[in-house]
Amino acid sequence: MNKISLYIVLIFLFLILSKNFSPSVQRSDYVENSAAFSEMFIGSFISVVLLRSFQRGFLIKTYYQQYNIIHGFKGPEMVTVRTSQRFWNDSIKNTGMSIFRRQEVGTLESTTPMPPGTLYIGDPAYGRFKRDNSGGKRWFFHRAYRHFPTLFYWGTFRPSYEFFKKMKIFQESQRPFYGLNGEFGNTGAVTQRYLLSAYHGDKSKERQTDWWQQFKQFLKFP
Repeated sequence: MNKISLYIVLIFLFLILSKNFSPSVQRSDYVENSAAFSEMFIGSFISVVLLRSFQRGFLIKTYYQQYNIIHGFKGPEMVTVRTSQRFWNDSIKNTGMSIFRRQEVGTLESTTPMPPGTLYIGDPAYGRFKRDNSGGKRWFFHRAYRHFPTLFYWGTFRPSYEFFKKMKIFQESQRPFYGLNGEFGNTGAVTQRYLLSAYHGDKSKERQTDWWQQFKQFLKFP
């Protein structure tokens, strides 16, 4: 192989690597940490639930999170943002959790991880506690908000009054609360069953598809 051919091959490889081994540039907001939420999400009675975290790029990683933005008075919306690696790693355990809430514009904000729906549980405008067959009390939303458990990926779970009381204690001390029995968060039984299984599906198949797409991109000339 002469020098010219070698140079051509090297340039060709450089162009391929620069395209496939560096993160793609996407127009998405950047979240350094949870302090960014206050200005990023506007409006009152808003809850931001972390749906998933994922990465893009081979040698140089770009970190992403996808949120479900749940409003009290309008339909939900999904938002995907870029994040710092540190915040991405710190947030993995909070998958399925509400990581930002606001009751009124400019006031009563919280970034303490709490179970999804925390903002609305106990608020008589959204529902009430009812006696169940065992004699205990559980939270049920009014008819206008009966779709909320689906948005929160609760499945058949309904918060008990004991759950609510414990949740309020943790809120006041600004400590993350994952449920009376750790039902929520990345390893929680409710999150695992109703969010991770439904939203992420077969992870091994997803990884195979992603690698195949990356491989096909690798074969393309930039």
